[in-house]
Amino acid sequence: MKPKKLLLAGSHAATPAYAVTQEIKKRKLPWEIHFIGKRWSTEDKKSETLEYLELPKLGVKFHSIDPGKVQTKFTRYTLSAFFKIPFGFIQSLVQVAKVRPDATLSFGGAGGAEVTFWSWIMGIPVIVHEQTSVAGRANIFSARFAKQIMISRDASRKFFPPSKTILAGNPLSPQLGQPSVRPFPHTLLVTGGSRGSVRINEAIEKIMPRLKSKFEVIHLTGTGKGRLSISQMADALKKADIVVARAGANTTAEIIALKKPSVLVPIPWTYMNEQTRNAEFAKEFGIARILPQDELTPERLEDEIQKLAEDYPNIIEKVKGKVSPDVNATKKVVDILEKYI
Repeated sequence: MKPKKLLLAGSHAATPAYAVTQEIKKRKLPWEIHFIGKRWSTEDKKSETLEYLELPKLGVKFHSIDPGKVQTKFTRYTLSAFFKIPFGFIQSLVQVAKVRPDATLSFGGAGGAEVTFWSWIMGIPVIVHEQTSVAGRANIFSARFAKQIMISRDASRKFFPPSKTILAGNPLSPQLGQPSVRPFPHTLLVTGGSRGSVRINEAIEKIMPRLKSKFEVIHLTGTGKGRLSISQMADALKKADIVVARAGANTTAEIIALKKPSVLVPIPWTYMNEQTRNAEFAKEFGIARILPQDELTPERLEDEIQKLAEDYPNIIEKVKGKVSPDVNATKKVVDILEKYI
């Protein structure tokens, strides 16, 4: 008997895809897992995606496409990225036809939207997962083809058909483990995500000498040795007491799960101000301060870190009894998949 095939797809999907794959392996489900996505994280092809680097280590068969995208910030690559969309559409058709999965799970992005469309055309059940506190254009598009839509935050519910939508949470890597906090902050982690953040890097470098006099500083620049694997990133988060970061959906989910007091600097040009909504969710949980990018200066960042350090014991005490809404998310996602495979 041929093994059942699960197709994963999407952009910026390394963390949830990694978590879901590990849960499938843990359950010893006899599924053949494929991933359709981008090899390159940037249009200049200087940096490979975490999906491409990490998922094959778990036995996932990676199929590369260049889906193009609609950029929310104009750059020299905006037009070329947009005009790649038709070519990515054809590439997706070829790859979906090649894999012929029993079910497709999309985590969003242009690649995810193209894959869900062709999966639907071929009669393959489609499941969509939305990680953010709003909804991405791709997932709004893909929802019409989906049998089931899983959201991570209840605020996203209004963007999808109620009859097909359930609250599942955001899949977390098992490497994160359980929250472990110290009574006073010792280690500061600075990260701009897997690709890094020039704005955060520039601000932090100017105050680094003073920060090093107060903390052990881990600065992940997003390039070279500052770019870590998913497991290494989990280890860095576990070691940190205070975090300075962007406010991507996966980052905010992880700092909430580990209860790490954080200064979040949302990217201001995300669709529907996605990162600000993610940061606000973390703030409401009680774990984050928000520093808008247009207010980001070395002095202001240092001030926010200092305030967080001074209030650290109170923050830890207030969130001590709270539970992350994502604690069982990975199990819920795989439970849903089992219904369709």
